[in-house]
Amino acid sequence: MKLKKQCFKFIETGLVILLPSIAIANDLPGSVSESYISLGLEHTQSNNINQSSDNEQSGFEQRADIGVGYFNQTATNFTALDYSVYYSTSNGDELDDDSDISGSLSITQEIFSPNVLLNLNHFRRQYLLDQSGVDNPDNSGSRDVFTINPVWNIPYSRRAGFSLSYDYTATRYSDDEDEETDRNGVGVTWYNKLTPKARFELSTNLSDIDYKNTGFDYQEVTVDASVNGDLLAGTYLILLGYSRVILDDGHEEGGIFKLSYAYQFNRHNLSVNAQRELSDSSLGLGTDNLDNEDETFDDNEILWIDRVDLQHRFTITNRLSNSNTLYYQQETSVTTDETDPRWGGSVSLNFQNTKKISSFISLDYSESTITSDFDKQVINATIGGRYLIRPQLSLSLQADYEDQSTDDDDDSSYDELSYTARIEFKY
Repeated sequence: MKLKKQCFKFIETGLVILLPSIAIANDLPGSVSESYISLGLEHTQSNNINQSSDNEQSGFEQRADIGVGYFNQTATNFTALDYSVYYSTSNGDELDDDSDISGSLSITQEIFSPNVLLNLNHFRRQYLLDQSGVDNPDNSGSRDVFTINPVWNIPYSRRAGFSLSYDYTATRYSDDEDEETDRNGVGVTWYNKLTPKARFELSTNLSDIDYKNTGFDYQEVTVDASVNGDLLAGTYLILLGYSRVILDDGHEEGGIFKLSYAYQFNRHNLSVNAQRELSDSSLGLGTDNLDNEDETFDDNEILWIDRVDLQHRFTITNRLSNSNTLYYQQETSVTTDETDPRWGGSVSLNFQNTKKISSFISLDYSESTITSDFDKQVINATIGGRYLIRPQLSLSLQADYEDQSTDDDDDSSYDELSYTARIEFKY
């Protein structure tokens, strides 16, 4: 359900909200550290608990979840962990009990010396088994992406040097073993600090990708050059390159790029990102983006991924803030040249009514192409509030309206109005 995704967003953003008020005395100067554990119980009452067009029934869903988070940043190391485990049950006659874990881990650890680093990453997110269907437990699976990436920096001057890296990435699916892959890659990068605020890099990478259960495999060679740095009120990255995929029966090649810019002015925070890359049906974009959680494919495919997104936050007053997002993405199959676009956006207002009471309202819209003539549109509107009973105990109330429509498939079209009460202890 949409509510399930919304709860993940609340849990994941909680750590970021708390960070500015934390001060740790025992860490290195300038370091930041925070940890939490949360316990939540919620009850949802719905006028269409089965999310069905022909079997509308009033019903309820009850859910319990545990969240854990840890953030630590020092002069040499970085660790961020954020996971949530939940169990839910419903009286809907078409819904089974459901449980899963979702979250992410990122570690950058110095080994032996500041020039030898180990990067560890993991994220687990849900996705729809059938994109044309509804978002209920029977149509959900989970994707895990694990990455191990040791890096050895070899400086030969104060401004320049080389980096040698190895990258192993494992992609695992709870409901689709044919999409599971193992990736092994090696890379060499030459870098030069052009100025105290700008850095240039020239990189080449060679990767071998093996689909574990289907025998499909391929190699990819990438060469790129990038410049990144700071401007007066923001940061930027410009990356241009070339990628070549080698298959048993041929190859695919073309240009790749990544452009990003983050800018802060007055009460506004603005970021713009655009990219094009070669990927495949197992990894997709390979990033922990919530709007990619429906990304799934029927066959082992190599894909061109094109994406652009815009994020804007406006602090209207000390109590009122506005957040806006807009994205467009398309996946183009190398073998069929078929392109599946998707796009979406969201608008939200958050208000700190009093010291203990806050409220919010949000509107989300997304549209995706399942096939060339099969589109799906989803609208979700939410209004809610939160009351801080004690510093660690809160009560939340919210109302959600969701409308999903699919061309040529009335069985997957529905609308739902639901009300949720949630109590959470966070320590």
